Amino acid sequence: MKYFLILFTIATLHANAQTTLIGNKKYVESVNHWTALYTGKDNVYNLGYIYIDPAVGLAVHREGTFIISGNNYIPTKLALGSLITIPLKDDQTKVTWVPQSKFKELEIVADPEWLRAKKMDTTSAAYLLKWGFTYNSSHEPQKALYYLDRVKKINPNTPGLDFEYAYAYNALHQFDKSEALLRKSLAARPTDQRIYKELIYEEVFSNNMDKAEQNYKAALPYSNTEQKADLAYNICRIYYQQKNKPKFDQWATEAKKWIEPNSKQMDGLNKMIATPIQ
Repeated sequence: MKYFLILFTIATLHANAQTTLIGNKKYVESVNHWTALYTGKDNVYNLGYIYIDPAVGLAVHREGTFIISGNNYIPTKLALGSLITIPLKDDQTKVTWVPQSKFKELEIVADPEWLRAKKMDTTSAAYLLKWGFTYNSSHEPQKALYYLDRVKKINPNTPGLDFEYAYAYNALHQFDKSEALLRKSLAARPTDQRIYKELIYEEVFSNNMDKAEQNYKAALPYSNTEQKADLAYNICRIYYQQKNKPKFDQWATEAKKWIEPNSKQMDGLNKMIATPIQ
């Protein structure tokens, strides 16, 4: 009897315990899934459906919140007029996939009606390009290339396709493939700062520093302060690695014009300056 009471007590405590959902999935892994994200208070979780939106790419449809009480999921749904779709920037945030066994409690279904209402053509070049963009943004260029190749088969002239290819090739250090594509993209969109950034990235790692400096100057009118800081810092860092002191000193001065005083970039620049080139 004594052991039975102990076991019964343990089982009761377990049944009434608050369950914590551990975020273990990246946004990009959670496309077409209902997800939970802990709010940081009172065992409350945000409830949302992550999907690829043809207009914005990776996005979450906010449905409301829920709390976990014992083994029960108790939802608080947003009013219909408050339901919103939020673009997501894939980062280090991790979410939990909501178990399908809890869908009924949360008043959700696997195939949401609002998603069907969008009538997305999931085989179109525009939709597949968003997949490529999403994987590029998530630092998974090999997966991005799979979708970009599918876009190319449908329409090789899809706007933005050349840039996404070049971005993936740069990430894979296949610079011989990215340069021509970036120059083609720049000819079509000569004021696009993202193209300049990728082109300069390709040039500094291919040791075409004269071209990188020329494109830095060309990019300045189309770049904000943060973008100028990124470009100048990258060029400066390469000259430091090459132990080219005159050029490093020149670009350290240039980078200081744009870099935020208390930023990681300024910390990195100060460390290089504090360790003189021999």
